[in-house]
Amino acid sequence: MQQQINLYLDEFRVDKDPITAGLMGKTLAAVLVVMLTIASWDINEQRLLGNELAALRETLAEETRKTEELDGQLTRRSQNTELTDRLNGAEARYAAGLQIREFLSETNLGNVDGFSGYFKDLSRASIDGLSITAFQFTDVGEQATMSGQVRDSAIVPRYVQNIESGQSPLRNKTFSPSISRAEVESQIFTFELSTTSE
Repeated sequence: MQQQINLYLDEFRVDKDPITAGLMGKTLAAVLVVMLTIASWDINEQRLLGNELAALRETLAEETRKTEELDGQLTRRSQNTELTDRLNGAEARYAAGLQIREFLSETNLGNVDGFSGYFKDLSRASIDGLSITAFQFTDVGEQATMSGQVRDSAIVPRYVQNIESGQSPLRNKTFSPSISRAEVESQIFTFELSTTSE
């Protein structure tokens, strides 16, 4: 009788030692390569950080020198009482100017330009045969009254049109005219123009 034995079965296989000299050498070589790479990277980083530290120390030394110079100048200036008094006065005037500017920007002062624009428009609107004998501005120019004499009553509306084509705030006002004559035969009319509240 013949019996066959399968030597490839797990029971008949010889266990190989997983740790061999070759494997150990390869592992050691790989670890050594990794360690050398890390060491060289670390040395490079230390060199770069050292250079950066040296540059920062130079910058710090320069800034320290500048600060010492400024401290010396400040000490010299603070010992000059006349200069200190002038600087304090200038700072006080500047602060007061800022307060005034802030107050003016928050306050409605009405007509801050004066009435020169009004007078320019009145003189530019003049027409032959019309003369103004009196004028009055109230409420910072919001109300205006003008009186005068004219040869023809039709001139007064033309005068108002000329005022409305001017540049001053009078151009936006509505005028109420009053025209009269002292005597029926008189060639001269008297008029009064007053602004009406809108």
